[in-house]
Amino acid sequence: MSPPLIARATSPKVRSGHIVFDRSVTWKKLVPAFRPMYLKFLEESEQMPQDPEILMVLIEENLRDLKANRKPEGFNREGTMRMIFPISDRAEFYLYSRSKPTDIARVTEQLSRVLQKYRLKHAVEWDKLHAFADDR
Repeated sequence: MSPPLIARATSPKVRSGHIVFDRSVTWKKLVPAFRPMYLKFLEESEQMPQDPEILMVLIEENLRDLKANRKPEGFNREGTMRMIFPISDRAEFYLYSRSKPTDIARVTEQLSRVLQKYRLKHAVEWDKLHAFADDR
């Protein structure tokens, strides 16, 4: 299996990082990688919940969707950096932050490494959100 296509962020002002999975990757195939990927996201974005029960509930709710081969509901709507699973015909997610755009590239690349470890074929893209197109 070839490594994922990772286009390095060319600017420290990356507004969004996108992980787009190969068409062969279904939501269900993300189950083994989800917990370590989510924990890495929370750790790298400095958003780890203080209460371990809240963390367990967030993980289990999303795993329930993934096990049923459904797009996960998502999480951390209140955080400064967000991980969003958009409504789409394929498995993908993106990270964005209005407050610390320099962290997006670093965190996106960390999550890509977790996905590589689980052999989930994907590509990394930058600044694909139409909402930010006018801000550049």
